[in-house]
Amino acid sequence: MPTFRILAGRILAGRILAGLALTAAAPVLGGLLLGACQPKQEALTATPPPSITNRVRVLDADVLIIDGRHVRLANAYAPESLLHSRCWAESLASDRAAEYVKDLVEHARSVDFKPNGQTDNYNRALGLVAIDGADLGDILYQQGLAARVVDPRFDWCQPISKQADGAPKISTLYTPN
Repeated sequence: MPTFRILAGRILAGRILAGLALTAAAPVLGGLLLGACQPKQEALTATPPPSITNRVRVLDADVLIIDGRHVRLANAYAPESLLHSRCWAESLASDRAAEYVKDLVEHARSVDFKPNGQTDNYNRALGLVAIDGADLGDILYQQGLAARVVDPRFDWCQPISKQADGAPKISTLYTPN
């Protein structure tokens, strides 16, 4: 009989421990089961800022296609690209200016074109282009990548002189030793 009591005690103790374990695990198991019944929520993902690259194509620093419309800056004259440049220096300056504008467009969130009602010799609308609220012609002029619109046009093939009418800012071109 003592063996039976020991065995019965062990069985009873095991059931009590199992019951306690189930009681402690019940909230966890219940939460898992309820969680499986809930609709899955999608993970939050960061959305990139809106880009204007699908709206703007840079042909030259001062010639762009905005929303399918060919436009030219009315307040800045950038150097001409290889096919229309008058010298190698102008072509190189054109490449640098166009790359600068492409970089601006790539990182910009907004673009605005305000036509002035005129067109150029190629029937492109003339006006002011603002990228992220800043005037593109002014930016190019301040960076030394475009000249002001003057008559006669600034000659990119001549030595740059800050005294020349409409000349770009040459301080950006000067690098002290």
